[in-house]
Amino acid sequence: MTFETDVINATVDKLLQGKDYRDEVIKAINAKFLDFTMGFFKNIVNAKMNDKRITLDWYKDNFINSSNHTADEAAIFAGLNKKTITNIYKHATKDIVLKVANDNFEYLSNLIGAMENDENTDLAVSIKINYKKDAVKLSLTESLLVINALATKKMQLRGGAWSSIGKKVEKPLIDKLCSLAGVPSANIDRSTFKKDKTKSFDREVDYKLISKNGKIYRIEVKLMGKGNPESADATIARDSDIFVADTLSTQNCNQLQSRGVDYLVLKDNNNVLANFKQILKKRNIPFTNK
Repeated sequence: MTFETDVINATVDKLLQGKDYRDEVIKAINAKFLDFTMGFFKNIVNAKMNDKRITLDWYKDNFINSSNHTADEAAIFAGLNKKTITNIYKHATKDIVLKVANDNFEYLSNLIGAMENDENTDLAVSIKINYKKDAVKLSLTESLLVINALATKKMQLRGGAWSSIGKKVEKPLIDKLCSLAGVPSANIDRSTFKKDKTKSFDREVDYKLISKNGKIYRIEVKLMGKGNPESADATIARDSDIFVADTLSTQNCNQLQSRGVDYLVLKDNNNVLANFKQILKKRNIPFTNK
């Protein structure tokens, strides 16, 4: 899942106001999911109306093996996440994804079909979709396959959103702080920086600010839950001098102080900009907004 500029900007604004940013991520997830769902339902109507077969071949042909969809989409329609396929098979080429998607589709359809034919099953589920003048009614097996695909898509969107939000917001957040504080562009370096380019295990830092006498200060940004043990450890791996976080536990703060790292906590902070300027002043980094 990618974030549009307006979502990123809204998230940054929430963080700078000391507010919780998570509702912006949830809104983005829901908007993406509902957009996918509406398109999926429209495609189902078209596929069913144009195919007179009573078997599930219409679904396989139109959603698993159709050239109109990517391998990633085919996996979702079969109830699988492409990332899961990569974790299992170490690769996710188109051929592998389509094979696994077809295998999983057959397994699910047979499993659900057996449930549908079970004489002891009293449950009846049927999805009816109306689109313009057309209407289709899905069997129990078809309905459950569609529900499973939607559930898989929601999980994919949720996982992608929460794993990428930090990376998407890091630079815009410090950009906005520097702009509000009036840090000269000559004292800002937002390019990717690595501690030692000669080593294969380099770790990039999010941002650099430069003091009046040319000293470079590395900034690390983390959006994580309170007390995350990996949060303060990130400053060690990347030799960070300034740490910006959504929340920090008391233990995290003590760890950072003991290492000489300045930190800025965003959540429930009504003085984010003022606290940032205090750090700039301490590190002798120029700013014009006094």
